[in-house]
Amino acid sequence: MPDHPPHDWTATEQRLWHAYRRGERLDLRDGAPQGADDPARSADWPSERAVRAEALTHLLLQPPPAEAGRIARLDLQGARITGRLDLTGARIGAPVKLKDCAFAERVLLDYAEITWWNLDSAHLPGLDAEGLRVDLWLGLRDATVTDELWLHDARITGGLDLSRTTLRGDDGFALMGKQMTIDGGLRAQGLRAEGELRLSRARITGTLDLTGALLTATDGGAADLEDLHARRVLLGLHPDSTGTLTLAAAELGTLVADPARWPAGCTLDLTATAFTGLEPTAGCPARARLGWLAAHVTAPSPALHARVAAAYRQAGQEQAARDVLIRKERLRHQALGPAGRAWGLLLEAVVGYGYRPARALLWLLLLLAGGTSYFALTGPPRAVNPGGGPAWDPLLYATDLVVPFLGLGQRAAWDPGGAAKAVALALTVAGWVLATAVAGGAARVLNRSS
Repeated sequence: MPDHPPHDWTATEQRLWHAYRRGERLDLRDGAPQGADDPARSADWPSERAVRAEALTHLLLQPPPAEAGRIARLDLQGARITGRLDLTGARIGAPVKLKDCAFAERVLLDYAEITWWNLDSAHLPGLDAEGLRVDLWLGLRDATVTDELWLHDARITGGLDLSRTTLRGDDGFALMGKQMTIDGGLRAQGLRAEGELRLSRARITGTLDLTGALLTATDGGAADLEDLHARRVLLGLHPDSTGTLTLAAAELGTLVADPARWPAGCTLDLTATAFTGLEPTAGCPARARLGWLAAHVTAPSPALHARVAAAYRQAGQEQAARDVLIRKERLRHQALGPAGRAWGLLLEAVVGYGYRPARALLWLLLLLAGGTSYFALTGPPRAVNPGGGPAWDPLLYATDLVVPFLGLGQRAAWDPGGAAKAVALALTVAGWVLATAVAGGAARVLNRSS
């Protein structure tokens, strides 16, 4: 291999050739004030800061040997890359760092195999990397991509970092990451996306972190995360985010979505979404979570409420779990037509669908107190068997009327008439309704527990 760069390379490119062999950084920034080193202003940079994509391709595909005791790598900062960097299908073993660089054309990495690639603070008119294979890490922090970032079917080991990057899609989406596999996490803290993030059927073994991300939907959808598999998803979005986030049929470990900080312009589709944990739970009362489900989740189903309740129960918050389960039962009965809604209202009022058994005791005490007071004031009804029945006791009589199958003998011993007969009948009917509601609520709880 030659120990000197090609003779037709520019002075800057020859410096880069030597820096590559020594594993050193070539920094072309001139430190000019007022943001002159911003890659968005690369048109104003002097010609000495230009590096042809052809030279980069040569270094990566036909690399010179490293100097003795050095590890070769491409580390270039503050350059204007002219021409198209096309590494389609290439195998690149050396680490690559192109920080603060401005690219004149889209970068092509389709089906390439690379080890470590860093494009922090770069300015790109697009990146095509379908089927890309990354052994260690891919970073685009603080970068700007003015057209689509295409990572369909990419496989990345170690992680992908898009923190504070700006993505501007021209075809309705900003990031195409369908069927992407990341053995690690996808960090997108502070991301700015003008267009949809498409990560349907993606597999992320770690965390998808959208904390502080500003998602701006161009066609209704802010993020397509359908059938996503991830250990943890953080949806702490920027408050100005808009559009729908679709997590339908996703399988998640923990979903983090704070109702108190949820963007007013965002909705969430959780149809058939599975998750084992929901955060926050501590400091997030059930009322706040239920309000969030009603206001920001499309068609919240009883099944979704059951998962939310399970997450509260897993966190040890039984009271909050019961509140959510009551809402679940309310939704279920509302879908059963007028009769189902009426029966549901009765179950909720009497026993809270079985999750508020103390209500039944309260209703029982109210009925007994009302019946006892009435019959104590009106006196005993006509005796069925004068001189042969039990002694009159308004409390026992009211109890025998209200509690079915108790059999205290008072109901059969007295024959009320007029208003007293109507009161006795009302107490009997109320007792049967109460007993039926208690039985129905108990059956609901037992079925849930079995």
